[in-house]
Amino acid sequence: NEKQLKVDGSTLKPANLKPANIKPLLPSSLWELLTIAAEKAQERGWHLYLVGGAVRDLLLADGKKTLLLNDIDLVVDGFHRSADAIAGVTLAKELRKIYRNVRLEVHGSFQTAALLWHNDPTLGSLCVDIATARTEFYPYPAANPEVEASSIRQDLYRRDFTINAMAARLTKVNPQSQLPLLDFFGGMLDLRSHKIRVLHPNSFIEDPTRIYRAVRFAVRLGFEIEPQTKEYIHYAIQSGVYERTKAENTKVPALQTRLKAELNYMLQAPYWQPALQLLSSLGALRCLHPTLTLDKPLWWRVRLVGRWLQRFDPEQTLRHWQMRLEVLIADLAPDERVKVAKNLQLPVDSVERLQKLEGWEAHILESLPTCQLNSQIVHMLREYKLPTLVLIGVYSPRGIRRNIWQYLTTWRHVKPALDGNDLRKLGYKPGAHYREILDALLDATLDRVIQDQAEAKAFLAIHYPP
Repeated sequence: NEKQLKVDGSTLKPANLKPANIKPLLPSSLWELLTIAAEKAQERGWHLYLVGGAVRDLLLADGKKTLLLNDIDLVVDGFHRSADAIAGVTLAKELRKIYRNVRLEVHGSFQTAALLWHNDPTLGSLCVDIATARTEFYPYPAANPEVEASSIRQDLYRRDFTINAMAARLTKVNPQSQLPLLDFFGGMLDLRSHKIRVLHPNSFIEDPTRIYRAVRFAVRLGFEIEPQTKEYIHYAIQSGVYERTKAENTKVPALQTRLKAELNYMLQAPYWQPALQLLSSLGALRCLHPTLTLDKPLWWRVRLVGRWLQRFDPEQTLRHWQMRLEVLIADLAPDERVKVAKNLQLPVDSVERLQKLEGWEAHILESLPTCQLNSQIVHMLREYKLPTLVLIGVYSPRGIRRNIWQYLTTWRHVKPALDGNDLRKLGYKPGAHYREILDALLDATLDRVIQDQAEAKAFLAIHYPP
């Protein structure tokens, strides 16, 4: 029996790609879209292919439930006689005439177009990329690729891994024909043996984000990075090519943008912990900074921030993946961590936290001995926002961490026993002094001087008589 696989919680196993079992796997609205796209391509004499991750997941699907895909890649064969370099863009514009509520984005330099639906009643949130088959080359390591029109085989060869380098032809030779599966590089074999295999030796030197993608697919699918691919990863990292590239070329921020996107995918996924461990074991954190390693103290902090975020931000109003990333790079020296944060184009508040972390920690550490009362600690800590307190708490000594935890779990939720309406009923005239009185009541409540309304009224009679 073939090993059962899990893709984002769905049980999947390798299967054959045939029209009879593709259609039931997809929502009817998506199947209709693919059918229309194929018809429009065929009217122009073009070959249209479904490629990449969608083909992989269709091959893995067990057929028991509809496969929800929100990202589809289509390719028009650029070497077909009647297909020019902008065939993909032309086809996208044809579909835009039919689907009026879709947003069309065109990327001329890459010969691609994207059709974007957001919360559509039938298609939901969906991105369909349509490209002319193209080959690419990298002007220098880690650069953005430069592309030109090519055959479908060359288009598939430029992709990252064999399991993502298969295509199903949507256009038909005759009405009875099945969808031909193009698998030039052994993708089906690697699906069956649960292997992540790169297509060519220089792949990771050309684009180090493929290292992160290899890890993401391996952990997500329950696959193994095969030995030769691991060797290519180790060689690329140890070569130091990325550091030399940063010094020699001005376009490397494109690499950092792609790395940020991969970190976003990985660190917000349910499997982020094993993914991060695998990245570390491969030495791939050096793509972020040459000295960054996931030692035991740092691994403890990264897991701790996960627990704190679950406790204090269950609705995920913060970017949890970004906080995990901040904890990772906060392990570097202050100047270096800020440099990495800016290279990754993290938000201004994130850069500020990383820049001021030691100063904030020192301020709290110096102030705590003078805080004899709970209310004094609250006055000090409420100056900081939640993400700042979480980062300080994870990196601070136990005493600071304990007080921040107490503040976040208990003290910040404490309310005085009386409010403004109660003060008015007690004969206090409304005015600015209400704030002073209520603050005094809150402080006394935090310090356990007041525990109920009776004690609050007695406190007012002594300290703030009407």
